Amino acid sequence: MKKPTLYLISFSSTLALLFAVFLSLDSPNINANGIEPASPAAPTRPEFSLPDLQGNIRHIKEWDGKYIVLNFWATWCPPCRKEIPEFIALQKEYGDSNLQFIGVAIDDAVSVDQYALEMGINYPNLIAEMSGIELARQYGNAMGALPYSVIINPQGKIITRQVGLLDRKKILAATRLSKS
Repeated sequence: MKKPTLYLISFSSTLALLFAVFLSLDSPNINANGIEPASPAAPTRPEFSLPDLQGNIRHIKEWDGKYIVLNFWATWCPPCRKEIPEFIALQKEYGDSNLQFIGVAIDDAVSVDQYALEMGINYPNLIAEMSGIELARQYGNAMGALPYSVIINPQGKIITRQVGLLDRKKILAATRLSKS
C-alpha cells in the first residue's frame, strides 16, 4: 500500500477511535476507560478461522479452555504498536497460567511478519487483512476502531471489550490470573 493511503487509513482509524470513546461515555455498558465490564449473560465469542504467518489455517476453538486476549491491530496503527510490547511481556509471564494472546492483523502478511520479527512477538498472529474489520464488528467493535481487544474466558464467553489501548492492569483484573 502507498504511504498516503496508509496515513489516511491511520488518521481515519484514530478519528473512529476517538469518536467511539466519545460515544461510549454515554453508554450504560461501557465505562469512561472504554471497557465493557463482564455481565452475567456474557455473549459467546463468534467462531472464525484465519491463516497465521506460516499460512496455516487456525481456528479460534484451538484456544478453548484458556483466557484469550483477542487483539485487532495493524502495523500502520501507532496505538496498536504501543500496546504490543506489554502483550509480549504478559504472554511470557502468564502464558503458563492459562493466558493466550492472539493478534488479528488488519494488514498484509509481509508487513505483519516483518513487524513480528522486529518486535519478537511471542503469540499467534492471524492475517485478516480488511475482512478483519467485519470480524471485529462481530466481536462488538461497531466503529471499526483500532486497536480493539476482547477478553474471552475459558468457557468461550466475552467478558471484556476494549476500544483503544488495553493495559496490564485491565487484563489482570479481568482474568484474575496469577503467575504459576
